[in-house]
Amino acid sequence: MDVFHMDLKFLVVLFTCIGLVSCRCESGEVTVSSYPKPPFPKREIIKFKQPFMDRPAVMYGIKMIDSAYNKNTRADVKLLWVRPEAFSILMKSAYDSHLYGLGVSWMACL
Repeated sequence: MDVFHMDLKFLVVLFTCIGLVSCRCESGEVTVSSYPKPPFPKREIIKFKQPFMDRPAVMYGIKMIDSAYNKNTRADVKLLWVRPEAFSILMKSAYDSHLYGLGVSWMACL
């Protein structure tokens, strides 16, 4: 591939990851579950294996949901704060939902 025809985003990632700028990612999962009493809302603090040099970008998504069969299924996950050594998320059911379990996958990169 000719360097002059590469997408700008690709070049930024390339230069970042070859050592011109620090590049590191860490990923994981957090799951909260309890039956018969729903455990939500639940705040979780996730500590990184090694602190980042600065505050990383954190991406997350729901990977598992366990809800009552006769109720609506609504979940809410919010990123509360991010620091170089950890971040916090809030997992909760929304409105009239009865959630018994919620799993979140995440990735933090700098």
